[in-house]
Amino acid sequence: MTHSTLANRFAGRLYTDEGRLHLVLDVDLEKEIGRVSCQIDGERQIIDVPLDHIGAHLALGGELKLDSLNNKKQSRTIEKSDGWYFSTREGLKGPYPTDEAANDALNEHILTFQGTSQERVASM
Repeated sequence: MTHSTLANRFAGRLYTDEGRLHLVLDVDLEKEIGRVSCQIDGERQIIDVPLDHIGAHLALGGELKLDSLNNKKQSRTIEKSDGWYFSTREGLKGPYPTDEAANDALNEHILTFQGTSQERVASM
Protein backbone atom coordinates (compact mmCIF):
# COMPACT_ATOMS: atom_id res chain seq x y z
CA MET A 1 0.00 0.00 0.00
CA THR A 2 1.43 3.42 -0.94
CA HIS A 3 1.81 6.17 1.62
CA SER A 4 -0.82 8.41 -0.03
CA THR A 5 -3.25 5.47 -0.17
CA LEU A 6 -2.70 4.85 3.53
CA ALA A 7 -3.27 8.53 4.36
CA ASN A 8 -6.46 8.61 2.27
CA ARG A 9 -7.65 5.38 3.87
CA PHE A 10 -7.28 6.71 7.42
CA ALA A 11 -8.23 10.42 7.20
CA GLY A 12 -11.88 11.08 8.05
CA ARG A 13 -12.46 7.60 9.48
CA LEU A 14 -14.00 6.79 12.85
CA TYR A 15 -13.12 4.09 15.33
CA THR A 16 -13.86 3.32 18.95
CA ASP A 17 -11.29 2.78 21.67
CA GLU A 18 -11.97 2.41 25.40
CA GLY A 19 -15.64 3.20 24.80
CA ARG A 20 -14.90 6.53 23.10
CA LEU A 21 -15.43 7.59 19.50
CA HIS A 22 -12.23 8.69 17.74
CA LEU A 23 -12.04 10.63 14.46
CA VAL A 24 -8.84 10.57 12.40
CA LEU A 25 -8.31 14.18 11.29
CA ASP A 26 -5.14 13.72 9.26
CA VAL A 27 -2.05 11.57 8.94
CA ASP A 28 1.68 12.38 9.17
CA LEU A 29 3.34 9.57 7.25
CA GLU A 30 6.90 10.66 8.11
CA LYS A 31 6.22 10.52 11.86
CA GLU A 32 3.87 7.52 11.42
CA ILE A 33 1.13 9.15 13.51
CA GLY A 34 -2.39 10.37 12.99
CA ARG A 35 -4.00 13.43 14.60
CA VAL A 36 -7.16 12.10 16.23
CA SER A 37 -10.10 13.90 17.84
CA CYS A 38 -11.85 12.32 20.81
CA GLN A 39 -13.53 13.26 24.06
CA ILE A 40 -11.60 12.67 27.27
CA ASP A 41 -13.19 13.66 30.59
CA GLY A 42 -15.92 15.56 28.76
CA GLU A 43 -13.54 17.70 26.68
CA ARG A 44 -12.65 17.33 23.02
CA GLN A 45 -8.96 16.55 22.65
CA ILE A 46 -6.67 16.31 19.64
CA ILE A 47 -4.12 13.57 20.26
CA ASP A 48 -1.32 11.91 18.27
CA VAL A 49 -1.85 8.19 17.79
CA PRO A 50 0.54 5.70 16.11
CA LEU A 51 -0.68 4.62 12.66
CA ASP A 52 -0.45 0.93 13.53
CA HIS A 53 -2.82 1.54 16.49
CA ILE A 54 -5.26 3.40 14.22
CA GLY A 55 -5.05 0.67 11.58
CA ALA A 56 -5.77 -2.06 14.10
CA HIS A 57 -8.85 -0.25 15.41
CA LEU A 58 -10.14 0.59 11.94
CA ALA A 59 -9.87 -3.08 11.00
CA LEU A 60 -12.11 -3.94 13.96
CA GLY A 61 -14.59 -1.10 13.41
CA GLY A 62 -16.01 -1.82 9.98
CA GLU A 63 -17.03 1.15 7.90
CA LEU A 64 -17.73 3.92 10.43
CA LYS A 65 -17.52 7.27 8.64
CA LEU A 66 -18.54 10.79 9.50
CA ASP A 67 -20.49 12.52 6.72
CA SER A 68 -18.39 14.87 4.60
CA LEU A 69 -15.43 15.30 6.95
CA ASN A 70 -12.29 15.39 4.79
CA ASN A 71 -14.41 14.28 1.83
CA LYS A 72 -13.25 16.18 -1.24
CA LYS A 73 -15.53 14.21 -3.60
CA GLN A 74 -18.74 15.74 -2.31
CA SER A 75 -18.35 19.33 -1.26
CA ARG A 76 -20.81 20.98 1.10
CA THR A 77 -19.35 24.44 0.42
CA ILE A 78 -21.07 26.98 -1.79
CA GLU A 79 -19.71 30.23 -3.19
CA LYS A 80 -22.05 33.25 -3.12
CA SER A 81 -21.41 36.90 -3.94
CA ASP A 82 -20.40 37.76 -0.35
CA GLY A 83 -18.19 34.71 0.35
CA TRP A 84 -18.15 30.98 0.96
CA TYR A 85 -20.76 29.05 2.97
CA PHE A 86 -21.16 25.46 4.11
CA SER A 87 -24.41 23.55 4.19
CA THR A 88 -25.79 21.86 7.32
CA ARG A 89 -29.13 20.34 8.22
CA GLU A 90 -29.86 23.65 9.94
CA GLY A 91 -29.10 25.71 6.81
CA LEU A 92 -26.16 27.64 5.38
CA LYS A 93 -23.35 28.85 7.69
CA GLY A 94 -20.99 31.67 6.71
CA PRO A 95 -19.77 33.71 4.99
CA TYR A 96 -16.08 32.71 5.00
CA PRO A 97 -13.36 34.36 2.89
CA THR A 98 -12.27 31.17 1.07
CA ASP A 99 -13.47 27.68 0.24
CA GLU A 100 -10.73 26.31 2.51
CA ALA A 101 -11.92 28.46 5.43
CA ALA A 102 -15.50 27.26 4.88
CA ASN A 103 -14.31 23.62 4.81
CA ASP A 104 -12.32 24.16 8.01
CA ALA A 105 -15.40 25.66 9.67
CA LEU A 106 -17.50 22.74 8.41
CA ASN A 107 -15.05 20.25 9.92
CA GLU A 108 -15.15 22.14 13.24
CA HIS A 109 -18.97 22.16 13.10
CA ILE A 110 -18.99 18.37 12.57
CA LEU A 111 -16.51 17.82 15.41
CA THR A 112 -18.57 20.02 17.74
CA PHE A 113 -21.70 18.07 16.85
CA GLN A 114 -19.78 14.83 17.41
CA GLY A 115 -19.02 16.01 20.94
CA THR A 116 -22.61 16.96 21.74
CA SER A 117 -23.85 13.68 20.24
CA GLN A 118 -21.47 11.73 22.47
CA GLU A 119 -22.68 13.68 25.52
CA ARG A 120 -26.30 12.87 24.64
CA VAL A 121 -25.49 9.16 24.30
CA ALA A 122 -23.56 9.15 27.60
CA SER A 123 -26.47 10.78 29.46
CA MET A 124 -29.01 8.20 28.25
